[in-house]
Amino acid sequence: MFTVAFVLYPRVLLGSITLPLEMLTAADHFFRVRHKSESRLRLHVATLDGEPLASTGIFSIQPTCSLDQLGDIDLLYLPTLWRNPLSVLHRQRRIIPLLQRLASHQALICAVGTGSCFLAEAGLLDGKPATTHWYFMDAFSRRYPGVELKRQHLITRAGNLYCAGSVNSVADLTCYFIERFYGPQIARQVESHFSPEIRRSYRQQGYFEGETNLQHHDELMIDAQQWLHEHFAEPFSFADVARQLGMSQRTLNRRFKLATGMSPGRYVQQLRLEQARELLRDTNLPIAEIAVSVGYQDIGYFSTLFREQMAQSPTEYRQAVRGKLFAVSLEAKEEI
Repeated sequence: MFTVAFVLYPRVLLGSITLPLEMLTAADHFFRVRHKSESRLRLHVATLDGEPLASTGIFSIQPTCSLDQLGDIDLLYLPTLWRNPLSVLHRQRRIIPLLQRLASHQALICAVGTGSCFLAEAGLLDGKPATTHWYFMDAFSRRYPGVELKRQHLITRAGNLYCAGSVNSVADLTCYFIERFYGPQIARQVESHFSPEIRRSYRQQGYFEGETNLQHHDELMIDAQQWLHEHFAEPFSFADVARQLGMSQRTLNRRFKLATGMSPGRYVQQLRLEQARELLRDTNLPIAEIAVSVGYQDIGYFSTLFREQMAQSPTEYRQAVRGKLFAVSLEAKEEI
C-alpha cells in the first residue's frame, strides 16, 4: 500500500494539491486495470484541526483527518501558498513536529513553491539544497541563510526531501514518484494523459544533493553513462564498452545496475526513446527514419517498445503533442 498525505493550510493554492492528487489517482487506476488488482493507494488530506478549509478561491476543502491523526505515510505534499507565506507559517507551527517526525522515519516529503518554508522552519534544510517560488526567493534567502538556495533549479532533492519551484514542476516530481511506486510503464501512461508536450523529466531539471548530474559516485560508471549518451544511436556491443573500461561485461552489468538502478540495456533504451519523443514532437521526420536515427533498425520493434513505455504508438504520440502545439501556434497567429 502506498500512503500519500496532503497537508492543507490557509491561502493554499489548490492547483498544487489537485494536480498531483489526480495524477496519483490516475496511476492507481491504470495499475488496477493493467494488473486486475486492488487499489494500492491510500490518500489523506489533513488540516490542523480536521475542520474544512476555504481556499483562495470559491472552494471549500473537506479534510479526511487532522494533523494529529496522520500516522505513518510514504509521501507527504506541502502545497504552495499565495504570496507571502510568513503569516501562515506563524499560525501553523504544529506542522513542524510532524515534518520532523516524518523526516526521521524516512518518509518522502515534497514541498511545492513556498511550501518549502515549512521544511526550512523545521530546520530540515540546514546545509541542504532547496528551491522555492521565484517571487519569494530573495526573502527565503534572507530568512534561511543556512539553506543552499538553488535559484536556477526548479527541483531539488536532499535525501528524502524534495522541493518543486512551481506547480508544473510538482507534476514532473509526481511522475517520478509514480515511477518509483508503480513502475515506468504506469508513469509514462500518466504522463501521456497530463500534457506530454510540455513536460521535462525530473532528472533533466533537478539538483540532487551530493551527486553529480549522473546521480552517483562510481566514476567508471559515470564514464560509461557519458559514453552511452554520446553513442547510444550507433551500433555497439556492451562487451566493447566493458573492454574500454577495463572490466568484464558481467562486472559492467553489476556495477552499472548498482549505480543507476537499471541495466545498461535498459538505460540505452530510455536514452533512445527519449530522443525519439523529442524528434516526434519537434520534427516532421518519418517514423521509420526516427527509429533508425535513435538506433533501431527494426521499426516494428521500435514501435512496440514505444507503445510499452508511452501507452501510445509513435503516430498517436505525435498527433497528441503536435496537435496541441499547432493549436497554440494558430491561436497566437490569430491574435496577431
